[in-house]
Amino acid sequence: MSAALAQPGIRLWGAAILAYLLMPLLAAQAQISDSERRQGASAHEQIVAQYGGIYDDPRVGPYVARVTTRIAGASSLPNEEFRVTVLNSPVVNAFALPGGYVYVTRGLVALANSEAELASVIGHEVAHVTQRHGQGRQNRAIGATLLGAVLGVAVGSDLVNQIFSIGASGFLADYSRDQENEADKVGLEMLVRAGYDPYAAPSFLGSLGAQSALHAQLQGARYDADRVDWLASHPATGQRVRDTLAQANATGLGRGVRARGEDTHFAAIDGMLYGDDPKEGYVRGQRFIHPELRFAFEVPDGFQMTNASSAVTARHPSGAQAKFDSAARKGAGNMAEYLTKVWARDARLSQIEAIDVNGIPTATGVTRVKGKDVRLVAYDAGDSSSVFRFLIATPPNETDRLEAGIRDMVLSFTRLNAQQAAAATPLRITTHKVRRGESVASLAAKSAFSNVPEKRFRVLNGLQDGEQVQAGQMVKLVVE
Repeated sequence: MSAALAQPGIRLWGAAILAYLLMPLLAAQAQISDSERRQGASAHEQIVAQYGGIYDDPRVGPYVARVTTRIAGASSLPNEEFRVTVLNSPVVNAFALPGGYVYVTRGLVALANSEAELASVIGHEVAHVTQRHGQGRQNRAIGATLLGAVLGVAVGSDLVNQIFSIGASGFLADYSRDQENEADKVGLEMLVRAGYDPYAAPSFLGSLGAQSALHAQLQGARYDADRVDWLASHPATGQRVRDTLAQANATGLGRGVRARGEDTHFAAIDGMLYGDDPKEGYVRGQRFIHPELRFAFEVPDGFQMTNASSAVTARHPSGAQAKFDSAARKGAGNMAEYLTKVWARDARLSQIEAIDVNGIPTATGVTRVKGKDVRLVAYDAGDSSSVFRFLIATPPNETDRLEAGIRDMVLSFTRLNAQQAAAATPLRITTHKVRRGESVASLAAKSAFSNVPEKRFRVLNGLQDGEQVQAGQMVKLVVE
C-alpha cells in the first residue's frame, strides 16, 4: 500500500518517469506508426502508476535495456525504437503496448536465472509489437493472470454496484491465444538470432509455472499447469513449455552449446529489492507493517495477503475477503460520522459502534451486500484529512466461524513508534556461490521466509523437486 495514497494530492509514484530509450541500430524510416506510438504513450503513465512506479536501479535498468536492444536488433523491426521500463512491482509480469513500449517488473527480473531467460521474455513481448498484436485492440485492465487479481472494492453512493468488482493491477493487451502462441514462436526465433540459448525459453516458462503453483499453494488453491481458464489470454503454461521445448530442439542447437549469461544476470540483480517496496509497507507472514506511515496489523491464520499500491487485500479459502486502504476524510467529525455520512452513506449500516483500538478512535458497522456479510471499520489517521479503513466481507455461512479472527484483526491495528518503524527493513536478493557441503535445505534456511522456505528457494532458483545444488553454483537468497 503506497504511502502516497494516504496523502491527497501526492502522485502514486514518487520518482520522475525513467525509461531507457533504445536507439535504433541503423537510421531507417520508422515502421511503427505515429498512431501506435500515441496509443502506447497514452497508457504509459497509468501503467507506471498502477505498478508502483519505476524501479530506478543503476544496474538493473541499464542491464534490461541492453538485453532489449539485443533482442530488438534481432526482430523484424531492427531499426525501430523500443522503450523498455522496469516496473517497481514484486508481481511477476511482462507486457507490451503498441508503439514499442515494453514493460518488465522487478519481480520477473528476480525470477529469471540468466540473461537468456530474461531475453526470452522480452522477445515474447517484442514479438507482440512486431506482429502488431495490439493493433485495433482496446487495452483493458485484466489483472495479473499468473499471480492472482487484486480485489478492488469501493463503498459509497453506488455501494451495491461497486462492491466486489475484481479489478486490474495493470493494463495489458487482450491478445488471443493464437497471438500468444505466435509471440512464443517469433520470440524464440529472435532469441536464436540474437545468439541466446533457445532452451532458456522453456526453462523460464517452467519457473513461471512453478511460481504459479507456489502462489496457489500459499492461497490454499489447486494449480493445474495444463488448465486454461476461459478468462486467461495466455495458453496453459505446461503446453507452452512443451511447445517451446520442441521449437528449441528443432533449431538443431544442443543444450549447453550457447552460454546463458548467468554471471551477467546475477551481477545485475545482486542487492535488488525483493517483495514489497518500503514506500508501500511489508507483508511478513500474517503481519503487515508500514514503516513510513507507521502502522501495523495482523490478518487471521488462513488469510493470504497481497500488497498493492492502492490497498492491502487478504483472501481466505472460504471466500472471505478483506481490503485495507486509506481515504479522504471529507470533513467527517468522527469515525462514526465518516461511516454513515461519507463511506457508506447510501447503505443501511447496523451495529454501528465507536471503539478505541490501541488509543486510536475507531468506528465499525455491518451491512449485507450482494449476499455477503460486510463489516466496515474506519480508524482515525491522526490528521484532519484522512482515515484508514478495513472492508471485510464473508459468506454468511462462514461469518460466525471467522468472527473471532476478524475481530482480532480489527483490534490488531496499531501505531509504530520511530524505533519500531526503523527496525522494519525490506527484503533484498543476495547472490551466493554454493560452498562444498551446502544443500538446498541449509541454503533455504538462510532466507527470510518462515513458510515453505525450501519450496520458495527452489522456485526462485529454477530447481526441480529433488534437484540438489552443486559447489560453485550461483544461487539467489532473499535476506533482510
